[in-house]
Amino acid sequence: MSPEGMGRKPTMRTTLSISVLLAASLILGGVSAAVWADSAPSREYQLKAAFLYNFMVFINNDRLDRESGDKETPDPNKPIVIGIVGVDPFEKAFAPLKDRRIRNRRVVVKRFKGFDDFADPNGAVPRQHPQLDAIEICHVLFVCASERPHVRGILSPIRKIGILTVADMPGFLEAGGMINFVIEDKKVRFEVNTAAAERARLQIRSRLLRLAKRVVRYDPSKGHDDEENESVK
Repeated sequence: MSPEGMGRKPTMRTTLSISVLLAASLILGGVSAAVWADSAPSREYQLKAAFLYNFMVFINNDRLDRESGDKETPDPNKPIVIGIVGVDPFEKAFAPLKDRRIRNRRVVVKRFKGFDDFADPNGAVPRQHPQLDAIEICHVLFVCASERPHVRGILSPIRKIGILTVADMPGFLEAGGMINFVIEDKKVRFEVNTAAAERARLQIRSRLLRLAKRVVRYDPSKGHDDEENESVK
């Protein structure tokens, strides 16, 4: 499909699976994916699932490179793991992307309970997520909106171990998250915190940064916020 064709609005007859695969192509082609007025909320999360897959194309770090088959990790088929923590809004959104591969590796999706699921009879939640060991294996972690009260408790233990953290909630970048989805003009857009990525030794390629609606450098430990890019059209 030509770039011009990729930019056209699909008709009502377009199937969900084609729409999601198109969304995956759109980010690679440099065009933001639209959430059209006649689409259900599930369409929004299918588009976001496609973005989560494709973010890995634009990210470099030692952990990903080692697991791609260097001498320390001889198995090149070790999967890329997308984790989802909290009340999952994706439902079956990943289904159309089931057989896709990134970096010639299969992608698996793992789901983790939210903090409130581990509350004691008095309603107190643990200071550290009980599934932290499994979360640390992830390459991408989507933090669901249900975890907004606990977002710092999720991010703090993993902020230096090379996990790309993503959400769609206000204040996520300011809490130390790396990528936050927003809806603007019925399109799925995203904003990036480069300081958080650098702390985790993740290199986000300039092509992805150019697609971002907003790029900031915010380190919550220092209270420093430098907006680098107000908007990318």
